Amino acid sequence: MVASLSHHIASLFLLVTIPLAAAFISPIQFPRSIAKSSTLIMSTRFKYEASQDIASVYHQMEVVDKKTPITFGPIVFISSLFLGVPFLLTVLLPLTIVSAPIHFFAALLINGKLFSFSKATSNTIVDRSGDQSIIIAPRESRKYDVVLLGSTGFTGKLATAYLAKQYGACCFLHSWKRRNGKWAIAGRSKSKLESTLKSIAKDLGNDEVLKVDTIIVDTMDRSTLKALVDNTRAVITTAGPFVKYDITGEVQWNKSMMQQYESTAQRTGAKIVSLCGHDSIPWDLTVRSLSEKLHESCNDELVSVECLNEMKGDVSGGTLATVYESIDRGIWEFEWKSILPSSTLDVYKRLPDGCESTFSVSSDLPVTVSPCRNPATRFVNRWCGPFVMAAINMDVVGRSISLSKHGNPTVTYREAAVQESFMDAFSMWFGTVILGTLIINPITRPLVKRALPQPGQGPSETVRKEGYLCVTGYGVGAEGNVAESAMYFPHDGGYQSTARMLVESGLCLALNEDRHEMSQGGFYSPAGLMCAALLDRLVNSGTKFAIRSS
Repeated sequence: MVASLSHHIASLFLLVTIPLAAAFISPIQFPRSIAKSSTLIMSTRFKYEASQDIASVYHQMEVVDKKTPITFGPIVFISSLFLGVPFLLTVLLPLTIVSAPIHFFAALLINGKLFSFSKATSNTIVDRSGDQSIIIAPRESRKYDVVLLGSTGFTGKLATAYLAKQYGACCFLHSWKRRNGKWAIAGRSKSKLESTLKSIAKDLGNDEVLKVDTIIVDTMDRSTLKALVDNTRAVITTAGPFVKYDITGEVQWNKSMMQQYESTAQRTGAKIVSLCGHDSIPWDLTVRSLSEKLHESCNDELVSVECLNEMKGDVSGGTLATVYESIDRGIWEFEWKSILPSSTLDVYKRLPDGCESTFSVSSDLPVTVSPCRNPATRFVNRWCGPFVMAAINMDVVGRSISLSKHGNPTVTYREAAVQESFMDAFSMWFGTVILGTLIINPITRPLVKRALPQPGQGPSETVRKEGYLCVTGYGVGAEGNVAESAMYFPHDGGYQSTARMLVESGLCLALNEDRHEMSQGGFYSPAGLMCAALLDRLVNSGTKFAIRSS
């Protein structure tokens, strides 16, 4: 992790574990803090023919862009091994094991409930639309192609700036259909919206940004939401409502929304696509692309896939708020697993017609560090460790696999973070474990929350530009054929690139309907609905991608 996050972690441990502990602090790999090519995947459903030169992707990253990986020195490794591990095992972990359940049950008894989120534990679909008739405005009559809701938050500002810089600050953009479109921003406060536009206009040196329309929308006011969706083809939102202040890596929240509103979406024709940023577009598109490559080039079906992540970046307060909430959710589900009603069907396996998909994903996620087992020369003598968002990515990939029209009944999914050496891999793994333990522990969590970034705070522009994300995919078919890919995002994946992915997803939803995988309304994953068209848009806006089969 970069220096700024290292400073946060060091400060945290000084507060929590006495000055001695500061010696073994290692930077933590966070879910959203990771990090122009015209080459695209070869497929009759993709616009262009792909480059097969995967080496050129790595060359762009390492030689042209001069991206450098996260490294740790021997002092951090030795301190972690001989000071950190004993402290974790003899002090912090036993304290957490004792205090966390006590806190859980005490809060349950005092408050009646511990957490406010919805539990996606059954297959029941609840239609929340009530008895109100739904009148849908014709799409061709709507004023805007896209409206960005939540543009005053950290990622929302980045997305607004990207829209203005990439597609024109005069409210007009040119779509692939060769017509002008219009976009606007929305939020609760007109003054904050105007302040955001002024800031972006100053940064871009373009006063035309001030002409972008602003719309007042309160997500708790149904009438303002109705007016918004009646007037735009697609809403790009960073405002929620989510469980916490994120955009969103929260699969359980997404499943809950799917249970409650999918029937309404199907009835109205609305297409709802979540997890359209660092969580989890790079991995979702990688796996779908490998599957299509094997199917079309080798007449084979994907049976196993490995994604190897190289990344660098920092973390925001909004992401950390989601981490806290996700850990709470995990504790709740663990404590009550034996008495909660079990689901007859995971909603991510449910097809639009209500039937269960015949395709699924199985987990092969690592839990400790080990030598990279990928046969590619690039990963010889390198080490792999767990990636904190791998389970989330696997769920999203599984949703896309469930929506596939062909494939092997089960695809084994493996994802790992790649490090240069065992020392680096161990330091990263240990840092993640000890920070997670500190957050779970109700005694140390308040100190963690005070020491680390707060909601609304995020990495600096310098950190975002120095960050990057590269996902190498390695897929194996049932007949032994192999497909390899590399997808490189030249800026911080968690924020700068997430803003771009989010905007391009919204534009793809609004402007590329003729290339959608599904025509009916419902809840979809990014690759499940927009794979080919979305990959085209990302490559044309800065992502480097190559794929080959053998």
